[in-house]
Amino acid sequence: MMNEYWIHPYEEVPLGVAGLVMGIVLLLAHLTALFRPAQTLDLARAAVASVRFGQALLIFDFVWIALLLWGSPANPLRMELFDFEGLRSPLLIACPVVCYVLCTQSKPNLTGRALGLFLLLLGIVPLTAAYLKEPVTRILIPLWWYPVLCVAILWVPKPYLLRDWLAWFSEHLSLTRMLAALGAFYAAAILTCSILFWLR
Repeated sequence: MMNEYWIHPYEEVPLGVAGLVMGIVLLLAHLTALFRPAQTLDLARAAVASVRFGQALLIFDFVWIALLLWGSPANPLRMELFDFEGLRSPLLIACPVVCYVLCTQSKPNLTGRALGLFLLLLGIVPLTAAYLKEPVTRILIPLWWYPVLCVAILWVPKPYLLRDWLAWFSEHLSLTRMLAALGAFYAAAILTCSILFWLR
């Protein structure tokens, strides 16, 4: 049984560090898409089409989920399930079963499903770092992640959407460049806030 003062590692991630990492990753990704849109989209489409990449990412997702569910006191990533504590063991047992079934029986567009699940797992880290923090500029983090999580929720049951969207953007490179420029500007704003206000 966890004691009431237990703090999950996600809650210890500083806002400044979360913003800095998020800003750097987004800036590099959007600058690459801005200056080499065709090559970036080709690489993304190849990753989406790769069954092995999708399987590897999905296995990573389920290992992450299993670590969150594993209730050992020696596990720093374990999460509190509160009223659903009785489901911890069944859910933990189900992890490898569901992962195996998806990896072997749901191969088409598997990367879209795995990426959606990965974003759902990842998003909680920066959102927790920004939760109830004092600088009003922290709103930049949820402004990015809320739409991303909505899209990720769609990709898990409908992974073909990622494939179709990438194909559509490949036919509209000017729009891709424009969105990449906006994304780079947004990433620069996060980096600026991280350096000036959040890193204390």
